[in-house]
Amino acid sequence: MDPDPALPYSLLGPPPHLLPPRPPPPLPSPHAPARARRYAPPSAWPRPLWLDWRAELLRASTPLSPGPAAHGVSWRVRKDITRYAALLRPRPRPRPRSPAADDDDDYDDAAAAAPATFTMALGSSNSTPLHGSYSVNLTLHFYRGAALKPPLRGLYGDRPADAVVPISNDAGGCSSAGYWFKVHDEADAKSVPVLIPKNAYRAVLEIFVSAHGGDENWYANPLRSTGPDRYRFSDAATATAKPNGAFRQVAVTVDRRFGGAVVPFPVIHPNSINPFFWAPVAAIGAYDHPSYDLDLTPILGLYLDGEEHTIGLTIKDSQPYWLISANLHLWLDPLSDRVVGGLIRLKVPPLRLSRQADWRELDGKSSIDGQVIMRFSGWVSSSKGNITTSIKHRLKFKSRVEVLRQGAIKEVNLDVKARTDVRTERKKGGTGRMSVSQEFPLYIETVSSSGGEGSAFERTKMFHGLTETVRMAKNKEVVCSILDDRQDAEGSVFMEDGVAKWGSGNTKSIYKYRDDKQCYLRTVNTAGGEVKDDTETTSCALVAYL
Repeated sequence: MDPDPALPYSLLGPPPHLLPPRPPPPLPSPHAPARARRYAPPSAWPRPLWLDWRAELLRASTPLSPGPAAHGVSWRVRKDITRYAALLRPRPRPRPRSPAADDDDDYDDAAAAAPATFTMALGSSNSTPLHGSYSVNLTLHFYRGAALKPPLRGLYGDRPADAVVPISNDAGGCSSAGYWFKVHDEADAKSVPVLIPKNAYRAVLEIFVSAHGGDENWYANPLRSTGPDRYRFSDAATATAKPNGAFRQVAVTVDRRFGGAVVPFPVIHPNSINPFFWAPVAAIGAYDHPSYDLDLTPILGLYLDGEEHTIGLTIKDSQPYWLISANLHLWLDPLSDRVVGGLIRLKVPPLRLSRQADWRELDGKSSIDGQVIMRFSGWVSSSKGNITTSIKHRLKFKSRVEVLRQGAIKEVNLDVKARTDVRTERKKGGTGRMSVSQEFPLYIETVSSSGGEGSAFERTKMFHGLTETVRMAKNKEVVCSILDDRQDAEGSVFMEDGVAKWGSGNTKSIYKYRDDKQCYLRTVNTAGGEVKDDTETTSCALVAYL
């Protein structure tokens, strides 16, 4: 079920085939230079794909649409959904209960299998109507034989889970609130009761989360207690945000016991910062929002009693609003109806953040720094043996926001470093190790000048990146993969009441991937809404050089 098994894939970075194809060029605005373009402001409401109504497979931002384009814009997003294979297997419908049907030996269970239902929502958070239409085609590619061997997949190991349990909003729907939960603040925790099979021996929680409304540009939010109660970074959406700083953290609990936490990757929506950066390329993760994995195996033994247990989700320091859901991936013992396990160690010190701010009217600076090390250890005994899983998660966070010249210069620096080390030990010998290291740097500098009557001309420079390194060692075999995805952009935009009216942007995107068997490099340069250069290679020498 890998749509392109020859190409690598990473949870937090879009695979190279997620760079959208070149769209037809938009028509120039009659009131702007030839290299400037006028764009219809897109909605930041995500476009999700659900399976069987509740399990989220994909979350994407609305593609940026040029204004009066003759033929519209076409985008293609491809994602490997092998990890959801358990949801794609045929599930038999209940046999008919009539006596005649019960005696019918010709009843075909396979033919009566319940089909899987795919659902896509195309909602909008815009208050004004957006005229036009979307044409969506969804295609699933299935592979067998040699193509079934998956690439390196981090916490998912070498095969998908046997069961996937959605942690989603049963009361939602495509025509209303969606199957995700809407989180307004840190106190607005969401919880779902879950029945974990007694023969589960591994568990990984996959979290989908995205920021909207006043928190859409949380990564640029300053920390201040006095002065104007708003901050705008080339986007009217943040006008309602309170200046509580650029730190957000997604936390998970199981029966109110801490299960893990992650800092979300700063996804930049197509209407953020300078929308002319994002045509015709997309920001990192914009059209395939990253999901985040937490290995719950060390605490799994506490919840194998056949009773319902509650999984809770919350977002620290959040503001209205965030959309969150999750999938619980479970590996089941086929040779046993029940396994046993227990918790050995749970050491989770509080994340201590250093918050500093110095403001005088509009000008000033603020910073948030923090780091923490969390440790989990537990054992599960199944037909595969008595296996102890130990996890060490390290997080280092740094945020800087500075404003100069009465708000004319705004500078944002964000750097998140995280590393998860997983060690498995069998009681009768044999060990396995895996580590996932990630770094998310973001730098934005905007210089603005007033145009009068609520308008401004802004010039922005930006760097955004993702580096992810995965290492796995089992017995004497060691495999490694390195992904490096980065973007540099520079351009200008004319704003009226926080809405981009016209402008231009140059964006350089570089995607590199390398493992023990293959390499891939793609560079895309755009200027003025057009692709100037698009080069790709599988030469490992070039990948190592650039």
